Amino acid sequence: MTSITILRSLLIGALLAGSAGAQLWSTPQATIRQPILRGFTAQGNVLSRAGTTVTLDVAGGVVVGVLTETASLTELARGIGVGWGLSESQLGPLKEQLDSPTMQKAAWQGFVDLSDEEGTDVIALRNREGSGGRTRYSAYVAVKVWPESAFPVTKNVSGIAGAPEVVRVFSDFQCPYCRALWRETLPDWATRPAQTQVHHYQFPLSKHRNATSAAEASECAGAQGKFWDYADLLFDHFDTWTRQTETRAGTSYRAYAQEAALDTAAFEACVSNRTYRGMVEAQVRRGDTVHVTGTPTVYLNGVKLGDYSDPRHWAVVRAVTTAKPGAAALIDARLKGFR
Repeated sequence: MTSITILRSLLIGALLAGSAGAQLWSTPQATIRQPILRGFTAQGNVLSRAGTTVTLDVAGGVVVGVLTETASLTELARGIGVGWGLSESQLGPLKEQLDSPTMQKAAWQGFVDLSDEEGTDVIALRNREGSGGRTRYSAYVAVKVWPESAFPVTKNVSGIAGAPEVVRVFSDFQCPYCRALWRETLPDWATRPAQTQVHHYQFPLSKHRNATSAAEASECAGAQGKFWDYADLLFDHFDTWTRQTETRAGTSYRAYAQEAALDTAAFEACVSNRTYRGMVEAQVRRGDTVHVTGTPTVYLNGVKLGDYSDPRHWAVVRAVTTAKPGAAALIDARLKGFR
């Protein structure tokens, strides 16, 4: 286990010590009203009390990051708690973890990592020598906005380049929830190509015996410019090929290729040679790095969505990522001071 993994586990353990709720994504007004900030003086989005400063980074009208600067580990835990939505009773266990030798060593070096297993939040810690030899502590908790470079390459893209909504979908053709997305949500995205660009990535789950072969077959169709049409057929015939043996499913894939008006000889050669096996495996590996744990997993402008069908959450994510400056720029600028 790496030191970063240990640190993350310590923080998560402290966070789970009670029933914490996420405060990021709330309005500044709601954040300032938290009971653990009682006694702080607010000037705009900056709160202060007795040498401790808590600064709220706001984009699109909501809090996307919380910076705490203080000479007290107790108050450092309080600032982190502001971003995590912790109660007063949860600050003690968090302070103990922050004071651990492992955590303090990392903080003196500068520490930046994800703060949750889902890859949705980030935490940064930094210790510095203050006046009179007293340690000054800094912490920053923020939403995680994954850069474009974090995602795999795919040719399976619909919509127009430059669209304000870039949707990235990790999907498994044998996943019933992916079929629901394909049938119920994807058609809506397709009606507004100037607004929504969709990137499809393969993420076949090991528990689905035909998912990998279906993914490779869809890429063979994509080589002939028919990925989306072929994917439609896979989901249309979901109840057939998903219940078949691997051999029988291969026969079905060839039938769908004929239905999609593909060059069947080229398709069969592509499937038989497993031409896109490496590419599918590469997409799965990259999915792992952005913390895809199930399907479908959907990102909007680099933000992992808990509920891609919730229009309110969708609107907030779009607002914070398209604001000037946007969440990514604000957060990246802060994190430079911790590395």
